[in-house]
Amino acid sequence: MHRKWLIVLVLIALGGLAWWADLFTAGDCLMQGGRWNWGGHFCRLDSLAQPPSP
Repeated sequence: MHRKWLIVLVLIALGGLAWWADLFTAGDCLMQGGRWNWGGHFCRLDSLAQPPSP
């Protein structure tokens, strides 16, 4: 029983660390085809800046 609680606490700690480091937001940005700017904390979507193909 103690092992289950330890696993749950470790998962909560890892999730909190990922949230603090903006890894969820960076992951969303990468899945949309953009690049995450760690210095400015914004997503650069290059696909929006390009003109549409004919």
